[in-house]
Amino acid sequence: MKYSVMNWIYGPEPLEKTLERLSRLGYDGISLKGEPAEYDPAKVRELVKRHGLEVASIDGIYPWPTEERDLCNPDARVRERSVEYVKRCIDLAHAVGAPLVVVVPSAVGKNRPLAPKEKEWEWAVESVRKVAEYALEKGIEIAVEPINRYETHLLNTCEQALEFVREVAVENTKIMLDCFHMNIEEADPAAAVRRAGKMLIHMHVADSNRQSVGRGHTDFRAIMRSLKEIGYERYLAMEPLPPLADPYDALTKMVCPELFDLYAEECINNLKAIERVL
Repeated sequence: MKYSVMNWIYGPEPLEKTLERLSRLGYDGISLKGEPAEYDPAKVRELVKRHGLEVASIDGIYPWPTEERDLCNPDARVRERSVEYVKRCIDLAHAVGAPLVVVVPSAVGKNRPLAPKEKEWEWAVESVRKVAEYALEKGIEIAVEPINRYETHLLNTCEQALEFVREVAVENTKIMLDCFHMNIEEADPAAAVRRAGKMLIHMHVADSNRQSVGRGHTDFRAIMRSLKEIGYERYLAMEPLPPLADPYDALTKMVCPELFDLYAEECINNLKAIERVL
């Protein structure tokens, strides 16, 4: 398995500082937040090469009610703008050498449908099929992410994500799982990993309280054992957040920078310790 950190958890920290941390702590790569306008691809390639890392993924950012980030919106114009946003993320992935783009079919924070749910499902399938076909031409995979029910209404579980991908029916479209969201939605997260099997191409990692590995009650030993059983050799992307009422605001304002090194070190050390004994 390989290890990265999703850089949106570091707020406005300069990319070079983030890369220095990850290289120093033994990470293999970085997962970049999907804000294409913020990056110069040539500079990204130069920086990751300098630090001996690679770009593990481009992780789309889908906040509600940003009206270019909702792939199942009843308004066809919103859906089309959302498709164009994901295409820009795919272009970024291609430009920096990332193998995949993470897609959440319904905006995060939109926890109830604006139309009958079956219609939003159909629109989401149609939208993701468009971006998947575009990505296929560029050799990029699409990783569909289920999110817990308190943050989005459409896809919450591994089983739903697998069914969704079956309906998209484009060969480069598979799924990713997130340990924090599985902690809420899956009766047995390790079993969900086994159920995903070869369709699993990316994972986000945080403990049950969304802090670093070891600070909650997630059974990472069982999850890592399941990953080994399915032959998973791809990225575990760390995504821990500070223990505050509004961690997103705290990151934007750089309230807890002292946790950046600590959480990154705890995550990789604790997971590698488990991996060594399995």
